[in-house]
Parts: sequence; C-alpha cells; structure tokens
Amino acid sequence: MQEPEQLITAAMDAQFTDDLRSRDTAIALLSANSAADGPLAAALERAVRAAAERGWQPDDLRRHLARFHSPAHAALLDEPGPGDRDRLTAISRLVDVLCELRRLPRIAALTRSAAPAHPSLERIRALLAKAESTSFPAEAEALVAAAQRLMTRHSLDQAALESPGDAPTGVRLPVDNPYEEAKATLLHVVAEANRCRAVWQSDLGFSTVLGYPADLEAVELLYTSLLLQADAAMPKNGSKRRFRQSFLTSFAHHIGERLARAGEEEVTDDLLPVLARRDQAVETAVERLFPTVKAVRGRTIQDLDGWEQGRRAAKEADLT
Repeated sequence: MQEPEQLITAAMDAQFTDDLRSRDTAIALLSANSAADGPLAAALERAVRAAAERGWQPDDLRRHLARFHSPAHAALLDEPGPGDRDRLTAISRLVDVLCELRRLPRIAALTRSAAPAHPSLERIRALLAKAESTSFPAEAEALVAAAQRLMTRHSLDQAALESPGDAPTGVRLPVDNPYEEAKATLLHVVAEANRCRAVWQSDLGFSTVLGYPADLEAVELLYTSLLLQADAAMPKNGSKRRFRQSFLTSFAHHIGERLARAGEEEVTDDLLPVLARRDQAVETAVERLFPTVKAVRGRTIQDLDGWEQGRRAAKEADLT
C-alpha cells in the first residue's frame, strides 16, 4: 500500500494533468486511511509557508481560495484536518488547496504598518454609515464630504509630524466580479485622491494599494463605503450588464474628480514640500515592487444612459 505522502503527491500530479480517475482513486485511499491526517496537515503547512515566501499572507490566501474555489476551501487554512464527517469531500478540497497554493505566482511582499490613532475615526465611520443608509442623495453627499475632509485633515496632520523613519506601506484590497474593471477604477481614483497608488492585478482579483498608513486607512474606509453607495444608487430593474458597467465606470471617474477637488481644498502651502516628498516616496515604492506596471486603457463606454446616471449618482454621493 502506498504511504500517505505518496498518495498526496499522486493526487496532486493527477489533478495537474487532468487525470481525474487517478486523482479520485488517490483521494479515496487517503480518505480510508486515518493515518493520512497528519501528512495532509503537514503538506498544507508546507504549502502555506512556501506561499508566504512568495509574498502571500494568510488573508491573501483566504480571499483567493474563497474567490476562485469556495469559502469551504478557504476555511481549511484554519482547520486543515479532514475530520470524521465527509472525509472524501474534505480531502478533495484539501488537494484543490494544495494544487492552488503551488501554482500561485510571486507577488509583492507587503508590510502593513499600523495607522496612527485617528481622533475622529469613529465619527468618520458613523458619517459613512449614515451616508450608506440614507435615501436622500443630498444628505449622503454632505455626509461623505464631511468624512473625506476629516480623513484629509488627519493625513495632513500626520504629514506635518513627518519623521525620518516614515515610509510607505501597503495593503491588498479585493476587486471582485462583476464589473471588476469599474471597481478597480473606483479604487484607483480613491487612492489617488488620498495620495496613494493602486496597482490592479486582474488575474488575481485584487489591487495592491501603496501609501502612508493614515492614507491607506482612508482609502479602505472610503472605497468600501462608495461601493455600497454606488450599488444602492444603481437602478436594479431592467438594467443590462453594459448599462451597469457604464454606470459604475462613470461613477468612479466623477467621484475621482470630486475627491481630488476636496483634497486640494485642505492643503496649505507650507505642507507642499512634505507632500511632494511623500508622493515621490510612494512612486518609488511602486517602481520597486511593480517594475513592469503599465497603465491600462479603460474599455469604451457602451451605454450612454448608464454613463449619465452614474455621473448623476457620483454628484449625489456623500463625500463628507
């Protein structure tokens, strides 16, 4: 009888070559052998460690597995043992995970520094939550604008206290189907308005955002809120895919214009040299981590009505 380690290798090799019969046979033998649990857990531990060496953190892996397989696959990272119930299914999923982790490409290794304590963070969250729930566009617009001003002021306060050890850090944010190109555009303009840079890796389903800690926090909060507001504003009945894609693309472009204006209003002349240095540091980080990055031309707008309604919704979105 083959040892568990040999069966694990056989199952993975068969999956990579689409030999489903051999894969199923190896998985059935693993399922029938309780002594396989330890080697399976050890194989997963090695795979996670190897993925980490290629830049993948646990949260990245969970998100990737949930997106491209299922939440049950992602859950195996926390509970790797197949257990006693439905072992065949659990081991089949575990083989999926082992194969997926092996084929993951190298990505930028990120170190996320903690954002400095934000005196108005709870107020900002409350403003955005109210903006997401209100049915009055004018109120939502005022609320988001107020939140953006608070985030910008905090960022500028941190820039004024700049120390020699300050440096850009990064975070990966999901960009999910459907309409992922429009969502990536929205994240891009939110990042730009908050002095960060977003690099979209469409094949992996996320964007990497680089910037200073307080700015990254602002990007995460505002992007999440604006996604919810765009979804709420989008007509639900009878709208076709190309309408919805155009709506979200328009929403993103015009939100970007509004955010840029709002940010400029808060900047004073004395901070311009500091901000210029920070902007250059962020650009340098992008060049170091993504030396082959290139701009992508957005797709042609396919629905004028969707574009116009998206622009209208962007004008009404709360940027307080």
